Amino acid sequence: MRVSKRTTIIVLALTALFFAFTLLHASWLADAPEGGPKLVADKGVAPVLGSDGCVSAANAGYGAVAVGPDLAALQLAAGAEADAVHVPVEIADGSLVPVRQFESQCAADLAQPRPDVAATAYSLSRPELFWRAEGADAAKALLATLPAGDRRHILIGDDAAVVVAKAEHPAMRAFTIAKARQCAADYRGSLLGSVPESCANGVMLLTLDELGFALWGWPNRFLERMAKVKTTVIIAQDVTDGEIKGLTDVRQFGEIAQGFNGYIWVDKIEELGPALRR
Repeated sequence: MRVSKRTTIIVLALTALFFAFTLLHASWLADAPEGGPKLVADKGVAPVLGSDGCVSAANAGYGAVAVGPDLAALQLAAGAEADAVHVPVEIADGSLVPVRQFESQCAADLAQPRPDVAATAYSLSRPELFWRAEGADAAKALLATLPAGDRRHILIGDDAAVVVAKAEHPAMRAFTIAKARQCAADYRGSLLGSVPESCANGVMLLTLDELGFALWGWPNRFLERMAKVKTTVIIAQDVTDGEIKGLTDVRQFGEIAQGFNGYIWVDKIEELGPALRR
């Protein structure tokens, strides 16, 4: 069978395009990223109770000072190998406080005032903190307490909260879950691997089933591209109804490429944290 010159040219051109496309996204051509993954505890850990059934009798914060149920739960999450802790906040009795992390039945615990943002940040001085605030008022109250320019603090919120954060703390990483998901979708739709405007200086939120060859350049070339435009990458098990669902099984960690140096959202940090650090 004789092949025409035109067909030969087309085949060669397509072959060249295929190899060029492959090289464009070849992970092995990029340097391995520095650092390792950062585990984000989705919530606090149920504290150990004392003989009297009170959290404050069994847990002590800095300087052996007894702490209430909420701070105890968050501190235990940080102590379970978490590099970051998710801290949703709400306005209660005129003050911005963490959402309840543990419902104690002890009268002594219930009598303690709920910790404010300043006390929470002080008690969690090591890990990064993903504050969850909804609405402009909550965001303003949060930002009034946090030091400007401290990269340890990250805001997750609705559009109103993020607008306030960008205006008052421009250097702060602040994002909505919807826009972080849009960044992921936009990148996957960019065949040439260019980083979309929706991702630059922002956050990309990925789920486990989105990892692999369809995530152009994964892992090394992809991470190199994200680092160049200062995009923070978070991997979760899933995102359902606007809520991040963390990893629940240590075996899921195997689905994430070795060398990933972004954030991994984890449920049950008390179980997965120590196991993943072995």
